[in-house]
Amino acid sequence: MFNTALAVQGDAEAGKAKSAMCGACHGATGLSPAPTYPNLAGQQSAYIAKQLADFKSGARTDMMMAPMAASLSEQDMADLGAYFSSQPRGGEQAAVSTDDSASTAEVPASAENVEIVTATSAKAIYAGDVKAGQEKSAMCVACHGADGNSLVSMYPKLAGQSANYLSKQLADFKSGARVDPVMVGMVAGLSAADMDDLAAYYAVQTSSEGTSETSQVGHKLYFGGDVQKGITACVACHGVKGKGMAQAGFPAVAGQNADYLKKQISTFRDGSRGNDNNNMMRNIAIKLSDSDINELVKYMSSLK
Repeated sequence: MFNTALAVQGDAEAGKAKSAMCGACHGATGLSPAPTYPNLAGQQSAYIAKQLADFKSGARTDMMMAPMAASLSEQDMADLGAYFSSQPRGGEQAAVSTDDSASTAEVPASAENVEIVTATSAKAIYAGDVKAGQEKSAMCVACHGADGNSLVSMYPKLAGQSANYLSKQLADFKSGARVDPVMVGMVAGLSAADMDDLAAYYAVQTSSEGTSETSQVGHKLYFGGDVQKGITACVACHGVKGKGMAQAGFPAVAGQNADYLKKQISTFRDGSRGNDNNNMMRNIAIKLSDSDINELVKYMSSLK
């Protein structure tokens, strides 16, 4: 079948905006920080578009790229090809990022600023109003803490999570796409603006550090996956330091409450949670054993 992605004119600027989900493996400008992933910078745009189309169709197989390409349109592929082909190839491999700047579009304020956070500095970044979100967050405090750092391990920390991810989860609870007996009642009266305001408020708070002991087994799974089991490495979506990728809608997991992480991975595995894009989490979680989940949770919740 003719690959129409090759016939679509790509837009490099549009591709740059769409490339956020590629950054963890291939680098923000297409120079990969890891030797196991290819540099895309300076590559022929038509070649990039064709490979993406092949990953989507199954003509080329890869357990990590298949779910990444699944939701891409022909225009998306052409745009990504145009962007990466326009980047300088460079002479050396990119250094591994230590600040996760490519993974976090939002700039968090200190968690100590709960009483003085304002709306003005965030209006250009968030759809919601931070100050309004602070006022509306009173109903969330019992479970999630005043600044989004829940002290109850079964509830998630919201502080520092990306605004677009938080607003999506609230919308999914309201629509029924994500099911929780407590949250369904909490979101029933929220408008879209309320959700955006709450998301903006929690996004500018700083998450407290994780307290769990780390796990070498979890570290290996997080960064390398398990080829024999077909388990994709978590780093591709959640970043080197577990800060997630805000623009792509992948959540931060660093320092998250351990019991909460374990429950979410388990519910993705048994299918009772299914609001992940393109079944990505479900396809990975179903391959994880109880031991795998326990070790991954130890490692992720220990990240600073």
